[in-house]
Amino acid sequence: MVLEREAAPGGLCRSVEKGGYVFDIAPHILFTRDEYARGLFAKMLEGNLLTHDRRAYIYMMGTYVKYPFEANLHPLPKEVRDECIQGVLDRPALKPGNFMEWIRSSFGDGIARHYMVPYNEKVWKYPLERMGTAWLGGRVPSPSVEEMRRGAEGEQRVDYGPNALFWYPRTGGIGALPRRLAEGLKVSYNSNAVGVKPTKKGVRVTYEKGGSPRTVESSHAVSSLPLPEIVKIMPDAPEDVVKAASSLIYNSIVCVEVGVRRPAVSDKHWLYFPEPGFVFNRISLPMNFSPETTPPGRSSVLVEVTFRGGQPDLEETKARVLQGLEEAELLGPSDEVEVCDASSHRYAYVIYDLDHTENVSTVHRYLREKRVIPVGRFGEWEYFNMDKSILAGKRAAEGLRGG
Repeated sequence: MVLEREAAPGGLCRSVEKGGYVFDIAPHILFTRDEYARGLFAKMLEGNLLTHDRRAYIYMMGTYVKYPFEANLHPLPKEVRDECIQGVLDRPALKPGNFMEWIRSSFGDGIARHYMVPYNEKVWKYPLERMGTAWLGGRVPSPSVEEMRRGAEGEQRVDYGPNALFWYPRTGGIGALPRRLAEGLKVSYNSNAVGVKPTKKGVRVTYEKGGSPRTVESSHAVSSLPLPEIVKIMPDAPEDVVKAASSLIYNSIVCVEVGVRRPAVSDKHWLYFPEPGFVFNRISLPMNFSPETTPPGRSSVLVEVTFRGGQPDLEETKARVLQGLEEAELLGPSDEVEVCDASSHRYAYVIYDLDHTENVSTVHRYLREKRVIPVGRFGEWEYFNMDKSILAGKRAAEGLRGG
């Protein structure tokens, strides 16, 4: 039995329809190096998958730099290109103890100053010197110095990173995948878990549905709740576990959905914005993931704004987003904006602070002792993409049935 708080499956991987446009709750694509996950995508979305060669760029200094930045420096001014290449040659030889040191030792001071530091400061809203490096494996492309030099001289026909080729549903947005996964399962929607308590035989979960409390008992509970939230509803959790859970660091996100009465405002899939003048760090263009997401003759833009702490003013955020899209010349003053909506999501990015491993281990030990199995990005408190979250569920299932 699956207890789902929302009225539809998928959590942050849901999609919504607004004024004829389909937007993901937060932007997602499908990519993986895992054979099982690849087969599952193909099976669940058979006949409903589009394949794309990534068109991702960094917008800065009024121009577009193809992703990854360090391998495609040629659109930038010569002095910036030279500084970036020299920085790579002069990068310090050290074993990085934090994310900032990793950036400088991997890319040098030029790339750090112009792109890596400002972009990551904008995304994480957390001191890079206080972030660890355990999450970086395979996430950041690492071209050679020679490849960087070639990319400074002209365009390279080389793609880097695991998402250079990706898939996306033709119809239904990214939510098409969780909807298929939910078919045939016993899912109780609009069911909010409010209590988890060990019993002699396993676990009792209390949840609210239709305004009344209900309970379900099982030998184990599998939880994708964020670790701070699952501990809050376990009243007997010891002090060290409560402290560890409350010390976990994360970012929140505002997603702004924009529908425009003009076709082809951009031919890109997504764009990064490292410069501080733009409130957003990344935008994606759903109409280029699938034309079925957008009415004919229109364009769609999904904008991400990260924040930490208090809730930002959504109306002000929307206004700043539209202003930024004009400054980036994606929208014009005469464009008719048909849809402009914003939603806020508390848990978006797990932050790997220097105490991440110790705090997560403390919480996980307690949960497993109480027969609660954490899964997914926020249950395992790892920076999982969709394939890794699916594989986390697979591991939990295999563990429950003994392999």
